[in-house]
Amino acid sequence: KMNMRGTSLPEIVVVLAILGIVFALGLPSLTDLLAEEGLAAAAREVSAILIGARDRAVFQGADVGVKWVSSGEDLVLSVYQDGNGNGVTTADIKKGVDRLVAGPFGMRNKYPGITFSFVPGFNGTDPGEAAIGNLADPIRFGASNICSFSPLGKSSPGSVYLSNRKRRQAAVRVTPANAKIQVFTWHGKTLKWIKRW
Repeated sequence: KMNMRGTSLPEIVVVLAILGIVFALGLPSLTDLLAEEGLAAAAREVSAILIGARDRAVFQGADVGVKWVSSGEDLVLSVYQDGNGNGVTTADIKKGVDRLVAGPFGMRNKYPGITFSFVPGFNGTDPGEAAIGNLADPIRFGASNICSFSPLGKSSPGSVYLSNRKRRQAAVRVTPANAKIQVFTWHGKTLKWIKRW
């Protein structure tokens, strides 16, 4: 015969305590997973914006540049098309010669906690094995904050770095000869970049 008695208060308390412990143990990994997915989504969006700029340069037959500027506590990026045949420049953007064709795009509001930045104390190289240097500058296209694409499918080389300012780090890298755009994530245990796509 089955015993059809009800559950007692102590039994309910024990079950709730066990569920609480299981949930608490799973919470850090859930938080890490969400941070990793947010960073991956932000890196994919930056990659898509750069790919769109590269494709526009080829199809429009004009240089197209992606420029980063400070906006409050965030960096935002906008896409400009060359208007006078000398490439996309900050001076021509200010004059309205190089016109805005997309943006501005920010990461902070769309991907909470994700910014163009390095994690504190980052001690790795860039994905091409060069030294990083100044951690206050996450936009690396030579001395410029503009990534330019030509109608011939070439680009200025460089990398853009995103992080959650805690432990997660990503880089979107542009190679010059073929304007190839790749996304990497930093693996802190092996101190190596892992190519994602």
